Amino acid sequence: MNQMGKKKIMTKYEIYPLPMLRATGSAGFMTYLLNYDKMIDVTIYSWYIKGAGENIIVDTGCTIETLRQHNKPNCKEIRTFEDALKSVDLTPEKIDVVIQTHLHYDHCGNTYKCKNAEIIVQRKELEFGLAPHPVMAGLYDKKMFSKLKFNIVNGDTEINQGIHLLSVPGHSPGTQAVAVNTSEGTAIISGFCCTMDTFVMPEKISGYTVKGIEQLEKMWPVRTPGVHVDPLQAFDSALRVKGLADILIPQHDTMFEKIKRIPVKHNT
Repeated sequence: MNQMGKKKIMTKYEIYPLPMLRATGSAGFMTYLLNYDKMIDVTIYSWYIKGAGENIIVDTGCTIETLRQHNKPNCKEIRTFEDALKSVDLTPEKIDVVIQTHLHYDHCGNTYKCKNAEIIVQRKELEFGLAPHPVMAGLYDKKMFSKLKFNIVNGDTEINQGIHLLSVPGHSPGTQAVAVNTSEGTAIISGFCCTMDTFVMPEKISGYTVKGIEQLEKMWPVRTPGVHVDPLQAFDSALRVKGLADILIPQHDTMFEKIKRIPVKHNT
């Protein structure tokens, strides 16, 4: 209660998906140990959080040239970072805050363009990104972020009323999800790379019968993200996000290409 005895009203935000690139690859990169023989499309986004009184985005994607340099020949440009921002009446210079879920090259490739922004990253992510293990080094391009000025945080952090960063390690050492208060509850941008199959069991899995899939779902209420530094942490982080979210936003699912805003506004 405030001094007037009234309950504090929580700010309600909207999230605008800003798709930029689409790539094709094995489903196993999204769901560990499952469907490696299945090819799927994934989308690279930035996410605009509207309603904060300042311009906040989550991740900045990368360019199609960057994808091709990292051996992703089966990719398509939907639009550039600049055009994506233009769709919500923004430019890189107008961005006040960039939340980096992590520092893989396909999430921070345009961050340097946001010259006036506060850039928020987890300490463990920055430390690992500057000196990555050889197994994961191909996912980091230090030239993209080594000269950026960061606001470094440690663990769960509230950055604005109704906007919380959640520590969800496993995909990378310092992955952070973004929990946003909306008119329909808490929407969470996963932070780790996944599709909805991480949270909702696929109807078909190579090598499994219907009964086998049912048994698997009882054992695994979530699927571990396919790319990770620690599969156990990654599983636990996915479970945490699923348990906290009213609205799940898996970071690379193509479904958000067709959604203008979250929550979806229905005609009445």
